[in-house]
Amino acid sequence: MHNNQPLNDQMPAWRGWIAAIRLKTLPAVLAPVILGQFLAWQAASQFSWFLAAVISGCALLLQIGVNLANDVFDFEAGVDGLDRLGPARAAQSGWLTVQQLRRGLILVLSLASLLGLVLVAYGGWLFLLLGSLSILAALAYSAGPFPLASHALGEVTVFLFFGLLAVVGGFYLQHPEISDSVWGYGAAMGALTAAIMLVNNIRDVSSDRAAGKHTLIVIIGTDWGRVFYGLLLFSASLWHLQFSLSAIFLCLISAALWRKLYRREGVALNQQLAQTAVFCLIYSLVVVADHWI
Repeated sequence: MHNNQPLNDQMPAWRGWIAAIRLKTLPAVLAPVILGQFLAWQAASQFSWFLAAVISGCALLLQIGVNLANDVFDFEAGVDGLDRLGPARAAQSGWLTVQQLRRGLILVLSLASLLGLVLVAYGGWLFLLLGSLSILAALAYSAGPFPLASHALGEVTVFLFFGLLAVVGGFYLQHPEISDSVWGYGAAMGALTAAIMLVNNIRDVSSDRAAGKHTLIVIIGTDWGRVFYGLLLFSASLWHLQFSLSAIFLCLISAALWRKLYRREGVALNQQLAQTAVFCLIYSLVVVADHWI
Protein backbone atom coordinates (compact mmCIF):
# COMPACT_ATOMS: atom_id res chain seq x y z
CA MET A 1 0.00 0.00 0.00
CA HIS A 2 2.75 2.41 0.98
CA ASN A 3 4.77 1.66 -2.15
CA ASN A 4 2.30 3.78 -4.12
CA GLN A 5 2.93 6.92 -2.06
CA PRO A 6 2.95 9.81 -4.54
CA LEU A 7 6.10 11.89 -4.87
CA ASN A 8 5.83 15.48 -3.65
CA ASP A 9 7.03 17.62 -6.55
CA GLN A 10 7.45 20.64 -4.27
CA MET A 11 10.65 19.20 -2.82
CA PRO A 12 13.70 18.71 -5.11
CA ALA A 13 14.98 15.14 -4.99
CA TRP A 14 18.38 16.15 -3.64
CA ARG A 15 16.77 17.86 -0.68
CA GLY A 16 14.73 14.74 -0.07
CA TRP A 17 17.95 12.73 0.12
CA ILE A 18 19.49 15.25 2.52
CA ALA A 19 16.44 14.87 4.75
CA ALA A 20 16.60 11.06 4.55
CA ILE A 21 20.34 10.95 5.32
CA ARG A 22 19.79 13.16 8.41
CA LEU A 23 23.05 15.07 8.41
CA LYS A 24 22.58 16.24 12.00
CA THR A 25 23.03 12.66 13.25
CA LEU A 26 26.45 12.21 11.65
CA PRO A 27 28.67 14.21 14.07
CA ALA A 28 27.58 11.91 16.90
CA VAL A 29 28.73 8.94 14.81
CA LEU A 30 32.12 10.50 14.08
CA ALA A 31 32.74 11.35 17.75
CA PRO A 32 33.52 7.77 18.93
CA VAL A 33 35.58 7.11 15.80
CA ILE A 34 37.64 10.26 16.37
CA LEU A 35 38.24 9.31 19.99
CA GLY A 36 39.17 5.70 19.24
CA GLN A 37 41.55 6.67 16.45
CA PHE A 38 43.21 9.37 18.53
CA LEU A 39 43.84 6.94 21.38
CA ALA A 40 45.27 4.49 18.84
CA TRP A 41 47.48 7.21 17.35
CA GLN A 42 48.94 7.80 20.79
CA ALA A 43 49.50 4.11 21.51
CA ALA A 44 50.59 2.69 18.14
CA SER A 45 54.16 2.87 16.88
CA GLN A 46 52.75 2.96 13.35
CA PHE A 47 49.43 4.64 12.63
CA SER A 48 47.59 4.31 9.31
CA TRP A 49 45.67 7.45 8.30
CA PHE A 50 44.26 5.48 5.39
CA LEU A 51 42.81 2.94 7.80
CA ALA A 52 41.41 5.73 9.97
CA ALA A 53 39.67 7.20 6.92
CA VAL A 54 38.18 3.81 6.00
CA ILE A 55 36.91 3.30 9.56
CA SER A 56 35.30 6.76 9.48
CA GLY A 57 33.73 6.06 6.09
CA CYS A 58 32.29 2.74 7.31
CA ALA A 59 30.79 4.38 10.40
CA LEU A 60 29.20 7.19 8.38
CA LEU A 61 27.79 4.82 5.76
CA LEU A 62 26.34 2.51 8.41
CA GLN A 63 24.62 5.42 10.16
CA ILE A 64 23.23 6.68 6.85
CA GLY A 65 22.03 3.13 6.16
CA VAL A 66 20.29 3.03 9.55
CA ASN A 67 18.64 6.38 8.78
CA LEU A 68 17.41 5.29 5.34
CA ALA A 69 16.16 1.96 6.67
CA ASN A 70 14.38 3.70 9.54
CA ASP A 71 12.74 6.14 7.12
CA VAL A 72 11.36 3.50 4.79
CA PHE A 73 10.58 0.67 7.22
CA ASP A 74 8.91 2.85 9.85
CA PHE A 75 6.79 4.36 7.08
CA GLU A 76 5.76 0.94 5.81
CA ALA A 77 4.98 -0.22 9.35
CA GLY A 78 2.78 2.82 9.93
CA VAL A 79 4.98 4.17 12.74
CA ASP A 80 5.49 7.54 11.02
CA GLY A 81 2.06 9.13 11.01
CA LEU A 82 0.82 12.67 10.53
CA ASP A 83 1.19 13.26 14.27
CA ARG A 84 4.95 12.71 14.17
CA LEU A 85 6.82 15.26 16.32
CA GLY A 86 10.31 14.69 14.95
CA PRO A 87 11.78 16.13 11.75
CA ALA A 88 9.79 15.19 8.65
CA ARG A 89 10.72 11.90 7.02
CA ALA A 90 11.30 11.56 3.29
CA ALA A 91 8.86 8.68 2.69
CA GLN A 92 6.20 10.06 5.00
CA SER A 93 6.35 13.49 3.32
CA GLY A 94 6.41 12.08 -0.21
CA TRP A 95 9.76 13.66 -0.99
CA LEU A 96 11.14 10.25 -2.05
CA THR A 97 9.37 7.06 -2.96
CA VAL A 98 9.85 3.83 -1.07
CA GLN A 99 11.55 2.37 -4.16
CA GLN A 100 14.06 5.24 -4.24
CA LEU A 101 14.85 4.83 -0.57
CA ARG A 102 15.30 1.08 -0.94
CA ARG A 103 17.73 1.58 -3.83
CA GLY A 104 19.61 4.18 -1.80
CA LEU A 105 19.78 1.79 1.15
CA ILE A 106 21.18 -1.00 -1.02
CA LEU A 107 23.81 1.36 -2.46
CA VAL A 108 24.90 2.70 0.92
CA LEU A 109 25.17 -0.72 2.56
CA SER A 110 27.03 -2.06 -0.50
CA LEU A 111 29.59 0.74 -0.19
CA ALA A 112 29.88 0.06 3.54
CA SER A 113 30.49 -3.62 2.77
CA LEU A 114 33.24 -2.78 0.27
CA LEU A 115 35.00 -0.56 2.79
CA GLY A 116 34.45 -3.28 5.37
CA LEU A 117 36.51 -5.67 3.26
CA VAL A 118 39.46 -3.34 3.78
CA LEU A 119 38.96 -3.65 7.53
CA VAL A 120 38.81 -7.44 7.17
CA ALA A 121 42.17 -7.30 5.38
CA TYR A 122 43.63 -5.49 8.40
CA GLY A 123 41.76 -7.20 11.23
CA GLY A 124 41.06 -10.69 9.94
CA TRP A 125 37.98 -12.87 10.21
CA LEU A 126 36.84 -11.26 13.44
CA PHE A 127 36.03 -8.11 11.49
CA LEU A 128 34.21 -10.08 8.84
CA LEU A 129 31.92 -11.24 11.65
CA LEU A 130 31.64 -7.77 13.20
CA GLY A 131 31.03 -6.18 9.82
CA SER A 132 28.32 -8.69 8.98
CA LEU A 133 26.67 -8.05 12.35
CA SER A 134 26.84 -4.29 11.71
CA ILE A 135 25.04 -4.62 8.36
CA LEU A 136 22.48 -6.94 9.93
CA ALA A 137 21.92 -4.52 12.82
CA ALA A 138 21.45 -1.61 10.40
CA LEU A 139 18.59 -3.51 8.76
CA ALA A 140 17.22 -5.24 11.86
CA TYR A 141 17.02 -1.94 13.74
CA SER A 142 13.73 -1.10 12.02
CA ALA A 143 12.86 -4.15 9.91
CA GLY A 144 12.54 -7.90 9.95
CA PRO A 145 10.56 -10.24 12.20
CA PHE A 146 12.16 -8.74 15.33
CA PRO A 147 12.95 -5.03 14.78
CA LEU A 148 15.36 -4.02 17.51
CA ALA A 149 13.95 -0.51 17.92
CA SER A 150 10.48 -1.94 18.53
CA HIS A 151 11.68 -4.31 21.26
CA ALA A 152 13.44 -1.90 23.64
CA LEU A 153 16.86 -2.68 22.14
CA GLY A 154 17.58 0.60 20.37
CA GLU A 155 19.74 1.98 23.20
CA VAL A 156 21.62 -1.32 23.59
CA THR A 157 22.29 -1.46 19.85
CA VAL A 158 23.81 2.01 19.61
CA PHE A 159 25.81 1.40 22.82
CA LEU A 160 27.40 -1.69 21.29
CA PHE A 161 27.95 -0.53 17.72
CA PHE A 162 28.46 3.23 18.03
CA GLY A 163 30.20 3.02 21.39
CA LEU A 164 32.22 -0.11 22.04
CA LEU A 165 32.74 -1.22 18.44
CA ALA A 166 33.49 2.27 17.10
CA VAL A 167 36.05 3.06 19.82
CA VAL A 168 37.49 -0.32 20.83
CA GLY A 169 37.16 -1.99 17.42
CA GLY A 170 38.71 0.98 15.64
CA PHE A 171 41.52 1.10 18.19
CA TYR A 172 42.21 -2.63 17.80
CA LEU A 173 42.65 -2.29 14.04
CA GLN A 174 45.48 0.17 14.64
CA HIS A 175 46.93 -1.33 17.83
CA PRO A 176 45.84 -4.80 19.08
CA GLU A 177 46.81 -4.21 22.73
CA ILE A 178 43.65 -2.72 24.28
CA SER A 179 43.94 -1.03 27.68
CA ASP A 180 41.20 -0.69 30.27
CA SER A 181 40.94 3.03 29.52
CA VAL A 182 40.06 2.30 25.89
CA TRP A 183 37.27 -0.01 27.02
CA GLY A 184 36.13 2.68 29.43
CA TYR A 185 35.98 5.36 26.75
CA GLY A 186 34.17 2.94 24.47
CA ALA A 187 31.53 2.46 27.17
CA ALA A 188 31.39 6.23 27.78
CA MET A 189 30.75 6.98 24.11
CA GLY A 190 28.19 4.17 24.05
CA ALA A 191 26.40 5.82 26.98
CA LEU A 192 26.28 9.17 25.18
CA THR A 193 24.98 7.70 21.92
CA ALA A 194 22.38 5.74 23.92
CA ALA A 195 21.34 9.05 25.53
CA ILE A 196 20.62 10.44 22.06
CA MET A 197 18.38 7.47 21.39
CA LEU A 198 16.60 8.00 24.72
CA VAL A 199 15.68 11.58 23.81
CA ASN A 200 14.37 10.41 20.44
CA ASN A 201 12.18 7.80 22.13
CA ILE A 202 10.96 10.19 24.84
CA ARG A 203 9.80 12.55 22.10
CA ASP A 204 8.05 9.80 20.14
CA VAL A 205 6.58 7.87 23.07
CA SER A 206 2.92 8.64 22.22
CA SER A 207 3.15 7.77 18.53
CA ASP A 208 5.32 4.71 19.26
CA ARG A 209 2.80 3.44 21.80
CA ALA A 210 -0.07 3.98 19.36
CA ALA A 211 1.81 2.09 16.65
CA GLY A 212 2.64 -0.83 18.96
CA LYS A 213 6.35 0.01 18.97
CA HIS A 214 7.74 -1.09 22.33
CA THR A 215 10.72 1.16 22.86
CA LEU A 216 12.47 1.31 26.22
CA ILE A 217 10.58 4.53 27.03
CA VAL A 218 7.22 2.96 26.20
CA ILE A 219 8.07 0.23 28.72
CA ILE A 220 9.63 2.24 31.58
CA GLY A 221 7.89 5.59 31.02
CA THR A 222 9.23 9.08 30.38
CA ASP A 223 9.98 9.86 34.03
CA TRP A 224 12.39 6.96 34.39
CA GLY A 225 13.68 7.71 30.89
CA ARG A 226 14.70 11.20 32.01
CA VAL A 227 16.45 9.75 35.06
CA PHE A 228 18.28 7.24 32.87
CA TYR A 229 19.33 10.04 30.49
CA GLY A 230 21.04 11.90 33.32
CA LEU A 231 22.79 8.77 34.55
CA LEU A 232 24.17 8.08 31.09
CA LEU A 233 25.57 11.60 30.66
CA PHE A 234 27.08 11.75 34.14
CA SER A 235 28.57 8.27 33.96
CA ALA A 236 30.46 9.22 30.79
CA SER A 237 31.59 12.56 32.23
CA LEU A 238 32.69 11.13 35.58
CA TRP A 239 34.71 8.38 33.87
CA HIS A 240 36.96 11.10 32.45
CA LEU A 241 37.50 12.62 35.92
CA GLN A 242 40.28 10.13 36.66
CA PHE A 243 42.26 11.57 33.74
CA SER A 244 41.51 15.30 33.87
CA LEU A 245 39.68 17.98 35.85
CA SER A 246 38.06 19.05 32.57
CA ALA A 247 35.54 16.34 33.46
CA ILE A 248 34.01 18.98 35.76
CA PHE A 249 33.25 21.02 32.63
CA LEU A 250 31.65 17.95 31.06
CA CYS A 251 29.61 17.37 34.22
CA LEU A 252 28.35 20.96 34.11
CA ILE A 253 27.17 20.48 30.53
CA SER A 254 25.58 17.17 31.54
CA ALA A 255 23.73 18.91 34.37
CA ALA A 256 22.51 21.67 32.05
CA LEU A 257 21.26 19.18 29.47
CA TRP A 258 19.57 17.05 32.12
CA ARG A 259 17.81 20.13 33.53
CA LYS A 260 16.62 21.16 30.06
CA LEU A 261 15.21 17.68 29.44
CA TYR A 262 12.79 18.16 32.34
CA ARG A 263 11.62 21.46 30.85
CA ARG A 264 11.00 20.25 27.31
CA GLU A 265 8.14 18.35 25.80
CA GLY A 266 7.05 17.36 22.30
CA VAL A 267 8.68 19.23 19.41
CA ALA A 268 11.04 21.05 21.80
CA LEU A 269 12.81 17.72 22.33
CA ASN A 270 14.22 17.99 18.80
CA GLN A 271 16.53 20.68 20.17
CA GLN A 272 17.42 18.43 23.10
CA LEU A 273 18.33 15.65 20.70
CA ALA A 274 20.56 17.95 18.63
CA GLN A 275 22.28 19.33 21.73
CA THR A 276 22.93 15.83 23.07
CA ALA A 277 24.51 14.87 19.74
CA VAL A 278 26.72 17.98 19.90
CA PHE A 279 27.71 17.09 23.47
CA CYS A 280 28.80 13.68 22.21
CA LEU A 281 31.23 15.41 19.84
CA ILE A 282 32.33 17.92 22.51
CA TYR A 283 33.08 15.04 24.87
CA SER A 284 35.28 13.38 22.27
CA LEU A 285 37.17 16.60 21.51
CA VAL A 286 37.70 17.39 25.20
CA VAL A 287 39.17 13.93 25.80
CA VAL A 288 41.41 14.32 22.74
CA ALA A 289 42.60 17.73 23.95
CA ASP A 290 43.32 16.42 27.46
CA HIS A 291 45.37 13.50 26.19
CA TRP A 292 47.21 15.64 23.68
CA ILE A 293 48.25 18.53 25.92
